[in-house]
Amino acid sequence: MPFEVLALADIPAVPWKNHAGITRELCIEPPGSDLNTFIWRVSVAEVAADSAFSTFDGIDRTIVLLNGSGLHLQLPGGLLHPLTSAYQPFTFAGELQVQATVQGGATRDFNLMVRRCAATGSIAVYSCPQQLLLAANASLLFVARGEALLTDADGRMQRLRAGDRVCFGEGQARPQLQCGTDAVVLAVHIDKK
Repeated sequence: MPFEVLALADIPAVPWKNHAGITRELCIEPPGSDLNTFIWRVSVAEVAADSAFSTFDGIDRTIVLLNGSGLHLQLPGGLLHPLTSAYQPFTFAGELQVQATVQGGATRDFNLMVRRCAATGSIAVYSCPQQLLLAANASLLFVARGEALLTDADGRMQRLRAGDRVCFGEGQARPQLQCGTDAVVLAVHIDKK
């Protein structure tokens, strides 16, 4: 296989930093770092009950609803953000005290955290049917729904299914991505400072 694929189902669940929910870590950079030393981190969290989000000083966070009825995010200053539409990234500062209210049942979401003094990050959402060469700063792909196909410069192909993730290292050539019918693929882009 030209790319290392990891399935979400094969990643063990661990408690949130504040123990109010569970998460599965898709990737952390640099490898072996922890919640205090990472430059960027991607995970998938499950929220089954109303709870406060963990706070992360100096971290920019982006959250994307994957499935479920969603959350209402209560932010400081009385701001309310409805995270109820799937595949719509929402970015906020990790220092903020955020209270999540579950809207009608358990929710699963995709999370990007980036240490703002070291890097910037964003999430692009690709859907069907689409074919493109991934940007040089594409660092992780996650198939949120359906299937996708990666093709490297030598023509080697790797099929991805819902729940699969692929990470790309610095200097590694980025493949061509082809989204299948009804597919949704999240691409994390990281630029180090």
